[in-house]
Amino acid sequence: MSSLLQSMTRMLRQPAVRTVLLLITIGFIVVALAKQWEDVAASWQSLDIAWRWVAMATAVVLGTYAMLIHSWRILLRGWGGHLAFGSATRIWAIANLGRWLPGKVWSIGALGYMASKEGVSGVAAAGSSVLGTLLNLGAGLAMAVVLGADGLEYVAPGFRVVSIAAAIGFVVGVAALPRLLPRVLAAFATRRGLPLTSQHLSAGQLWMATGINLLSWVAYGVAFWMFSRAVTPRISGDPLVFIAVYSASYLAGFLALFAPGGLGVRELALGSLLVGLGMAGQGDAAVLSATSRIWLTVLEVLPGLLALLTLSPGQRAALRQNS
Repeated sequence: MSSLLQSMTRMLRQPAVRTVLLLITIGFIVVALAKQWEDVAASWQSLDIAWRWVAMATAVVLGTYAMLIHSWRILLRGWGGHLAFGSATRIWAIANLGRWLPGKVWSIGALGYMASKEGVSGVAAAGSSVLGTLLNLGAGLAMAVVLGADGLEYVAPGFRVVSIAAAIGFVVGVAALPRLLPRVLAAFATRRGLPLTSQHLSAGQLWMATGINLLSWVAYGVAFWMFSRAVTPRISGDPLVFIAVYSASYLAGFLALFAPGGLGVRELALGSLLVGLGMAGQGDAAVLSATSRIWLTVLEVLPGLLALLTLSPGQRAALRQNS
């Protein structure tokens, strides 16, 4: 089994393979839209954006970023690392650009590298970046399962069962982490030749970071509901359903390692959920998928680009080489 997974991982690292998979996914979207072109065209023609709802949704997303940055600082502090909120925000925003690189590993590497340049130990920087990503993914799966388990089959066959199992594993894993992490980090430090850390995350810090990540998915879902009110008010559903739909579709895009930023996959999952759950017709689902992608891409990329401008050319070159 392990050899099979390693072979699949090596295959996904090939640019040609990732490109083919991405093109296939986009092809599915094009075919689906072509079948419902009249509905899609009618929805686009009737588009009337309520900008005050967009502004409120944007404010919620930016506030969610602040929560996630604070969660990362909690993890850093648990291993003896300290970062001012301003420095943490700059590092987090730049690392967030890594979502747009296939494989999505650059984001974790950049986060750890830039934190280490601020005086945080290598163990704390690497451990907090990896653990923060895992906590966020697990919290999103748990949220999707709790609020919308019945709709997960619309994403892909078997996705519901896999998500439930992953959510259960997430809860068990968080409970076991205070005991497991010291051993894992000791092995990592020994293998990389890094100094061992004498300070470890407490259970309280770990659960606090987990709670913030759970809350972040609620906030993201509420922002998505607000954005839907702005562009597709005909789509029905209370905020709880939107939280589940957003969480499931975002995770589907994130787990598609071949798709930069989950491009194509997230939209396909989002449209399938909205239509499958009876929340929207094909036209409105396509409009919401496309406009929300543009909106969220701007909010993901713009802060990172602005933060990159604060770095010197030498710092940007070093970041590329070490991440």
